[in-house]
Amino acid sequence: MTDLARGLRAYWIIGLLAALSTLAGLFTMPPIDRDESRFAQATAQMLETGNFVAINYLDEERNKKPVGIHWLQAAAVSLVSDAEDRQIWAYRLPSLLGVILAALACFWGGQRLVGREAAFAGAALLGTCALLGIEGGIAKTDAMLAGATTLAMAALANARGGETPGWRTGLLFWFAMGLGILIKGPITPMVAGLTALALVAWERRIDWLRPVLVWWGPLLTIVMVLPWLISIQLATEGNFLREALSDDLVPKLVSGHERHGGLPGYHLLMLPLIFFPATLFLLPGIGRVVSAIRGDGAGQAAAARFLVAWVIPTWLVFEILPTKLPHYVLPIYPALALMAGWGFVELARAAAWQRWVSWSLFGVIGLLLASVLPVLFLFYGNNASWDAVRLSLSGFEGGFQLGLDPLVGLAVMVSAVVLAGLTGAALVSDRLRPGALALAFAVLSGLSAQIVGRGVVLPNAYAVRLADQVRAARAYSETITGLSPDEIATASSFTEPSLAFSLGTDTVLGSAEEVLAFAEGRDEPTMVVLDLSRDAELRADLLAEARSVYELRQETMSTDWRPRFTSAAPIEPPWAEADRLRADRLAWMTELEICHRALASGTNYARGTDTVLAIFFTQCAPEDTPNDTQD
Repeated sequence: MTDLARGLRAYWIIGLLAALSTLAGLFTMPPIDRDESRFAQATAQMLETGNFVAINYLDEERNKKPVGIHWLQAAAVSLVSDAEDRQIWAYRLPSLLGVILAALACFWGGQRLVGREAAFAGAALLGTCALLGIEGGIAKTDAMLAGATTLAMAALANARGGETPGWRTGLLFWFAMGLGILIKGPITPMVAGLTALALVAWERRIDWLRPVLVWWGPLLTIVMVLPWLISIQLATEGNFLREALSDDLVPKLVSGHERHGGLPGYHLLMLPLIFFPATLFLLPGIGRVVSAIRGDGAGQAAAARFLVAWVIPTWLVFEILPTKLPHYVLPIYPALALMAGWGFVELARAAAWQRWVSWSLFGVIGLLLASVLPVLFLFYGNNASWDAVRLSLSGFEGGFQLGLDPLVGLAVMVSAVVLAGLTGAALVSDRLRPGALALAFAVLSGLSAQIVGRGVVLPNAYAVRLADQVRAARAYSETITGLSPDEIATASSFTEPSLAFSLGTDTVLGSAEEVLAFAEGRDEPTMVVLDLSRDAELRADLLAEARSVYELRQETMSTDWRPRFTSAAPIEPPWAEADRLRADRLAWMTELEICHRALASGTNYARGTDTVLAIFFTQCAPEDTPNDTQD
């Protein structure tokens, strides 16, 4: 492994591993609800309006996070795509760059702390770890935040351990500080500040901070952040900071905000799973850090204290906070990765129990992933439901597929077997001959997990692609109504952000009543999308309307009703009144002049419900009217 860690070659290898881990599914996964689609939609509106100060989601101000990720996304979309194309992969490119930056910065800073080989191993494990790869494939803040924070901490490590740290160290530190603030506010300063304070208190010396305590450093950060902050405050009449603090930050400090609560210990329990494959070497690495702090290894205690100060204070903050999500602790994963790399290089010094526990955790998690991911494909690989079948039989077009694609199923099974095999190979190699081969198999198992989950299973989980199904239905609008997909107005009671991003900013979202009222007030063709999972009465009416009269009567005759004639006057069957009431409730179908019906079926995972979306096209162009007017 010594040869791989030499020179610029090492940086190329680390960058390539991080990129490969993130690229799995980056181009093929649909827009994710809800945060990713909200971020992407807000960026799309910036590109559409030319306003790069205010952050808006549809017609609402989004005063939660700073503007940095939106600027990066807008730059990426401008370079490789267009806002009108609604290609989510273009919005994910800054997250990909954030993962690469985090891995490279981890390697750069880690060399000062644990040596070149251990830093190389740690950066390789970080670049392929489950959580960082997942965040790198999503168009939101956390991957770039990890990159900015790791760069700041790497600069701090070089300021502390470099022989002659110059002005470039301070420049990188304060630039990373400004970037982190623009991405996600106080997180990067908090991590760096808590680390520095813990070390100063622990060692009772502050002189090592001199390379970054330069007068122009904070000024650089202020110049990066303050102009936009003043502009957004003016544009929102002071609402941005007030809402960002009172509606977003403070609720997370006092309760489980947006139902994302958890007890202390949550992040510790999640660590072995989402830190995979670095789990294999983490416990020996922690043992090595503890030994170094106790004095086992000249000159290594300072590095161990730095890693502990990087991890423990921030970890405790997030464990104490009542609001918990797995990615909150991502900025300290580089320190854990360096510990794992250190443990790998000095594996011979690890206690037997540390290695056995590590083998057990790594093996269980690898086999768990190899087993669970195919099961997820079995559940979500098709989107058929009884509601969809019934509506389809009554004239609703498309919207569901029965059974699983056998070729995709085969790919899922093969990739899952490969993942299990690589996990086993890493365990055998680490047990019989610890060294570069064990690290290689561990890194490959991490890459394999990303490919199986995000590259094969999720892109082919048709049931979770509701927004894509609606967009596909809209693609036929020109044939149906004479209007191109970009021109037809759309109103939907399926209100997930993925639909707003997929269809465009002018999409009207609201309740079923609001959607129907919008369509009734128009004189032009409209596409109406009704979420049947959110309106039980509407669902029952449409399903009942879809049944034939014969089926309904046969069902009723076979149960409760028996006609009895007591006079010459005809007696109405008991279902007649229900028929009239249902006809009244569905009168809008006649009033809207519905000319085509389609459906989308699947799972709204953001709400945890299965649903069918009934899609109606209204006031279609007459068949004898050409789409193009000729002189």
